[in-house]
This record gives sequence, C-alpha cells and structure tokens, in this order.
Amino acid sequence: MDVKILNFETVVHPPTWCEIDLKALAHNFEQLQKLATKNMSHSVGIMPVIKADAYGHGMVQVAECLRECGCKYWGVSNTSEGVFLRVTGFNEKILLFESTLAAEAQDIVEYKLTPTVCDLEMAQALDHCSQRAGAQTPVHIKIDTGMGRLGINEEEAVGFVEKLRGECPHLILEGIYTHLPVADTDRDFTLGQMRRFRDIVYSLENQMITFSYVHAGNSMGLGDYKSELFNLARPGIMIYGVYPLDELKKKVHLKPVMSVKARIIFVQTIAKGRGISYGHTFKAKEDITVAVLSIGYSNGYLRSLSNKAFVLVAGVRCPVVGRVTMDQIIVDVTAATLSGRIPKIGDDAIIMGAQKGASVSVDEIAQWADTITYEILCSLGNRLPRIYHS
Repeated sequence: MDVKILNFETVVHPPTWCEIDLKALAHNFEQLQKLATKNMSHSVGIMPVIKADAYGHGMVQVAECLRECGCKYWGVSNTSEGVFLRVTGFNEKILLFESTLAAEAQDIVEYKLTPTVCDLEMAQALDHCSQRAGAQTPVHIKIDTGMGRLGINEEEAVGFVEKLRGECPHLILEGIYTHLPVADTDRDFTLGQMRRFRDIVYSLENQMITFSYVHAGNSMGLGDYKSELFNLARPGIMIYGVYPLDELKKKVHLKPVMSVKARIIFVQTIAKGRGISYGHTFKAKEDITVAVLSIGYSNGYLRSLSNKAFVLVAGVRCPVVGRVTMDQIIVDVTAATLSGRIPKIGDDAIIMGAQKGASVSVDEIAQWADTITYEILCSLGNRLPRIYHS
C-alpha cells in the first residue's frame, strides 16, 4: 500500500494522527455518481464540496484523488480557498459558495473562479473586472427559498436575473441554485422549496434565460429527493463516507474516509475511591487500570466528551473517564486487561475507526458530544497530522 505522510514537521512518529483512506473516497465518489444518475433524470454528475480543508480531510489531497476519478467541478467556501486550489495547480471548475464582497471581484476574474451572485453590486464589480480583462465570467445565482442566509429573495429572483442579463454583459449566467436546510427533518417544507424554485427556473426559461447547471441537492437532497429539474448535486458529508440520515444506508453504500488513532503514553492502576482528572468528576468505584492517550481538546477532541465517550483499546470499547484535558484523555482499560489483552505504552488506541472487529463511528462521537458529525471531522482533521493511504 502506498503511504504518504503530510503535515509532519519534526515528529516522524506522531503520538496522535488521522488516517485518510483515498480508496474509500474514490469508492464514495463512484457510488454518489450512480446515485445522482438515478435521482436526477438529466444528471451531469456531482460537484463534491471540499471547503473547510475538505471537512478536515485535506483539500489538496482530496482534490487530487477526485480529479483522478474524473471529477470536473468542486465547491468551496470562499475566494481564498478557490485561489489556493488554483495556485496549487488545479484547473477544474471551482464554485465559490460565499462570494458577496465586491472587493474580491478582481481575484475571482483573474483566477477564473465561478462566484455565487446574489447582490447587484457584486455582479457589477465582476462585470467591470471581466470587461477590463477581456473575459467572460461564469456565475451561479443563489436563490433563498428558506435557508435565510445568502441568496436573493425568491420573490425578487426573476427580476434580479433579468437585470443581470441586461446590465452585466460580461457575465455568463451558468448556474442557478438554492439550498435545502431541513431536507432531513421536514420533507413537506423541502418539497415546497423545490416547487417554488422550479417555478422560478421555468419563469426564467419563458424569458429565454436558461442555465447549464441547476442544483439544490446537498448530501441529503441528493440521497432522498428525486428531481427532473436538477442536473447537478453537491454532496459534502457523504463524499467522506458519513450519512446525514441512517435511512440512506439502504440507498447507497459508503465507506468512512477518516479514522483517528492515538498511542498509549502511560498505564497505571487507580485505587478504589481515587478521583481522576480536573475536578474529580470521575471517582473509581473499584480498583481499575487506566491508560493515558495523547489527545485532548487542543487536538479537536471536544471537552464535552468527558465521561461520555469510548475508544478502542486492543479491540475492546473502553470509556473515557474524567475530564478531557488540553492534550490528554484518560481511559479505563480494565475490560481490555480482564480479557487478557494487556495494554502497553506505545500501543495504538482507536479514537475513531475500527479495530479487531469493533468500531467507534463519527456518528457516535457526535452524539456523545451533543453536536454534528461535520464538527467532529473538522475539529479532528484540521488539528491532527494526516497520513494518506491510496
């Protein structure tokens, strides 16, 4: 297996790290392509979302892998991420979800990025910069049908697009899209969004304004909603092997891309009645064996996991005891010891992933921390060294 180590400086064998399985990423891309073809009658494929350093998986490495899979379009958050991909050597289409500042227009045109437009001042700045550069800049127009974040209000959408066509001749109206904020919790509202968005697109077609890309499907939208209108989907969390809803496991088979490991750096016996970690929020009810792992909230392992989470030691689920500290956690490994699997300093423990037939999933960690899987991936992936397997 080809192994590439990145993000290490002086530490060759880090005590805590992420492993990124690029074969799993490629598998997920293929599966989601098939799902898009099934759920969108005029599918042109998917546009994986690789913002926030690819949800902690590494933007450059993820983009390289997806390009090898045939991916031709990526979604990122802002101009800085788009420029970074360009200077790193990527020439594929890049959509910026967040691009509302007129001051960014020059960089967008210069680096041939595709901005989201939902503001006339931004559109005019892009048109002006495009004219000076002798270029035509493709844009995607975002319609707010219920997210309440970025986007032109749906009641103003048709007039706004008509104005762009008339006043900004150096812009190519390449795409139009909306966002589905409750696709996993409110199907009726989501279907209503889709209908209203469809009506806007059809009204524009009556004005002879058509788009190459019409999209709304985030991971949940792609997985659970069929459409004859949309032709592009933009999965985020699912490309990394995480399901936004368990029911989607019946529709598409994905593989987790990230796992997290930490080495045991100390083992000791804690006598009955003794407290553990700051505040002594845990006290041993009997003699126990504990192991110290070199991961804490400075590494993205949330403090809210204190006394709630489990890790794998020698394939045995072992509870985190006491408060998570800045760079260490303490784990009760008594069960592993009783099973004959004596933990030793230097052994690998699994924070997230599988070992000897047992597993700890990102979904479980998110549940224990009372948060979402997105935050767990970003928190761990962006603060730990990463090892890539391909």
